[in-house]
Amino acid sequence: MELAEIEHMLLHALTEESVGEKLDGAKSQQEVYEALKTLPYFTLTMEEFQQGIQALKNEQAEVHEHEAE
Repeated sequence: MELAEIEHMLLHALTEESVGEKLDGAKSQQEVYEALKTLPYFTLTMEEFQQGIQALKNEQAEVHEHEAE
C-alpha cells in the first residue's frame, strides 16, 4: 500500500468516534493498533501502521519547523 493511502486510512481511523475512548486510554502503539483493528475498514498491518505514524510525525515536525521560521 502506498504511504499516502496508509496515512489517509490512519487519519480516518484515528478520528473515528467509535474508538475514541479506547484511543484515549491507550498507553502504547500496540494498544492503539488493537483498537483500530476493530474498525471494519482498517486493514493496515502493524508495519504499515508504524510507517504511517512515523510519516505523520515527520509531517507535523515539518509544519512546526516552518512556523518557527
